[in-house]
Amino acid sequence: MTDGPVDDAAVLDALFAGSPQGLFLLDGDRKVTRYNPSARGVRALPAQAVLGHYVEDFAPDLGTHEIGRLIDEVLTTGEPLRDRLVRGRSPSEPNRTLAVRVSLFPLRSGPGLVGVVEDVTERQAAADRLAVLSTVHRTVGATLDVQATADALVAALVPAFTDAAAVDLLDDDPAGAAPPSGPLPTSVPLRRVAFAAPSTVQPSRKAGDSRPFPFPTPYTQALSDSQARLVQFTPDDPWLATDRTASPRWWARRSTP
Repeated sequence: MTDGPVDDAAVLDALFAGSPQGLFLLDGDRKVTRYNPSARGVRALPAQAVLGHYVEDFAPDLGTHEIGRLIDEVLTTGEPLRDRLVRGRSPSEPNRTLAVRVSLFPLRSGPGLVGVVEDVTERQAAADRLAVLSTVHRTVGATLDVQATADALVAALVPAFTDAAAVDLLDDDPAGAAPPSGPLPTSVPLRRVAFAAPSTVQPSRKAGDSRPFPFPTPYTQALSDSQARLVQFTPDDPWLATDRTASPRWWARRSTP
């Protein structure tokens, strides 16, 4: 431990250079005058794309409206804001969704503020999954009515956990026979019972539609071996050509956070 004076500039340089969190210094016009280039989200951006720009210029899809509102509030009131959750697309990786905690502190020496951005994507994803499970446990299975249960399931999953969810079930046998147990042949039709998605998505199966899934696809694979699957794909995956009208092509535009 030294007794000499502390060089404030050196401390500030070390903080901006080594902080694992995103640090941004904004002037009174809301433009970035200094930042931490190693922070996730901007590390792949050239400095000229960040310095001298508004946040909405280099991070147009990272909750820009919310961040801009918070910046304006701090500059107007002079009061700090702490730990506000913001979600959106990563500025330097547009196919990746981020969850960040934003804190803003006004400068006392003049107009402007310091922004601290903490990446909490993985932590927030775990919290979101627990919240969805809690909702499912609370709302699904409260009744023996199949339709009500299916509706409750997709409502619990969309949009908190996923962009879309569907429930397809075996049709009741007209003769009243019990449904087959174990894996199902690919020719067996399934009836669309429930579906939830953004209003812009047009499902290929309407409620009440009953028909087999196209073969070969992950759907028919799951039916034939009764194994759950997590499928990551792109629009050019071969199985999508089997029946594009029945394939969720819009999912391919989504990315895994």
